[in-house]
Amino acid sequence: MENEKKLVRNSLYNVAYRCLSIIFPLVSSIYVARILTPVNLGKVSAAQNIVSYFLICSAMGIPTYGVKLVAQYKPKTSASSRAFSELWIINFVLSLVSSIIYYVLVLTFPYFQENRLLYIITGLSLICNIANVDWFYQGIQEYRYIAVRSVVIKILSFVSLFVFVRDKGDYLVYALLNVLGTAGNYIFNIARLRKYVSFQRHNLAFGNHISHMLVLFGAALASEIYTLTDTTMLNFMCGSETVGYYSMSLNIIRVLRGMVVAVSAVFLPQLSYYYFSGEKERFYRLANDGLHVLVYLTIPLAVGLVIVSEDLIICFFGEAYREAVGSTRILAVSIISIALSNFVGLQLLLTLGKEKITTLSTIFGAVVNITLNIFLIIRFQHIGASIASAVTELCVTAFQVFFCFRYIKIRLNIFPVLIASALMLPAVLLIHQLQIMLFIKLILETVVGAAVYFITTMLLRDEFVMKMKRMI
Repeated sequence: MENEKKLVRNSLYNVAYRCLSIIFPLVSSIYVARILTPVNLGKVSAAQNIVSYFLICSAMGIPTYGVKLVAQYKPKTSASSRAFSELWIINFVLSLVSSIIYYVLVLTFPYFQENRLLYIITGLSLICNIANVDWFYQGIQEYRYIAVRSVVIKILSFVSLFVFVRDKGDYLVYALLNVLGTAGNYIFNIARLRKYVSFQRHNLAFGNHISHMLVLFGAALASEIYTLTDTTMLNFMCGSETVGYYSMSLNIIRVLRGMVVAVSAVFLPQLSYYYFSGEKERFYRLANDGLHVLVYLTIPLAVGLVIVSEDLIICFFGEAYREAVGSTRILAVSIISIALSNFVGLQLLLTLGKEKITTLSTIFGAVVNITLNIFLIIRFQHIGASIASAVTELCVTAFQVFFCFRYIKIRLNIFPVLIASALMLPAVLLIHQLQIMLFIKLILETVVGAAVYFITTMLLRDEFVMKMKRMI
C-alpha cells in the first residue's frame, strides 16, 4: 500500500512537471499566435524541428536507459556515482560532437542562409544538453524536486515572454526564451547533484552502456524520424504557414498526451525494481495497473477533443488558425496510441530486456510514416500529415502490444471506460450546440464531460476508480 501511495504522489508531481513542460509552449503559443502570425511561428517550429534530429543523436537513448540504470542502485552510493559519471561523460561527448556538426551545417549550407540567426539560436539547445541530467532525478524518483524546479523556471519564462515578445518581428526572442527556459532547468539540476553523487574519473566502464544505449537509440531515432518527418516535409513542400497550422495542432495534442504520459512515466523505476528483484507478481500487477490507468484517461480525452477542437482553437488562437481544426481532430486518436506505445515500448519491453521489439516497431513506423507523407502531404498538406501521423502511431502501438502480450499476462477490463465515454459524448455535444461565449462553453464542456465520465465509471465500479477511492 505504501508503494502504491508513493506511486500516486510521484504521478501527481510528474504530471505537474510534464504539464508545465508542455503547457508552457502551448500557453506561449496562445499569446504569440496572434502576434507572430502563422508564418513566423512556423519558422520557429521548423528550426526547432531540425535541432530535434541532433538532440536525438546527442541523447542516444540516455534519457530512458539512464532512468532504468539509476533505479537499480541506491542513491548516495559509490555504484550510483560511478553509473552517473559514466553516462554523463557519454552525454557530454555526444552533445559536443552534435553541436559542432550542427553549427558547421548551419554556417555553410545555403538552405539556412535566410534564417541563419534563428537556427543559431535554436541550436543552443544542443550545447545546453551537456548539462541535461533529468534522467538521474527521475531514476531516484525525485519527482517533487523536478516539479518545484519546473514551476520556478516556467514562471520566470512566462513573465519574460510577455515582457520581451511584443510584435511579429520578435520571433527570434521567442526562440531564445524557449532555449533559456530549458537551460534554467539544467542549471538547477547540476547545482543540486552534490547531494546525491560524487563525480568519478577512475575505473569507469562505457562498453556495456553503449550496447544497451544503441538499441534504445535506434528506437528513439526511428520514433523521432516519423514524429519529426511530418513537420520537416511540410516545411519543404508547403512552407512556413502550413507548418504553423500543423504545429498548433501538435501543441494541443502534446499537452493532453503529455499529462497522460506523465502519470505512467513514474512506473518505470518501480517496474525495474520489482523485475530485477525477482518480484514478478508485483511487476505483472503494476504493469496491468499502468495500462488500465492509460486507457481510463486517454479514451475520454480523445473523444472530448474531437468535439471541442474548433471551439478550443478559435477561442485561444483566433480565426487565423481555423485551418488547424481538421488536423487536431485527426491527431486526437494519437492521444491513446502514443500513451500506450510509450508505456508498452519504453517501460514494459525495456524492463523485460526486449528493446529490440521497440526498435523494430519504430523502424516499421518510420517506413509507414514517410511513405504515407509522400502521397498525402502533396494533396492534403497538414491534413495529410495528420492522417499519416495517426495511422503510423496506431501501427506502432499494435506492433508493440502484440509482442508484449506474449510476455505479460494482461487482464484489462475496458467495458466501464467505453460505456462512460459513450455517455459523455451526447452530454458534451449538447453543450457544444449552445450559443454562448466560447470560453464559458469550453469550461462547461470540460466540466460536464468529466463529471459524466467519472460518475459513470464510479457507478460501474471501474478498477482504477475503486483503487483510488480506497487509497484516499
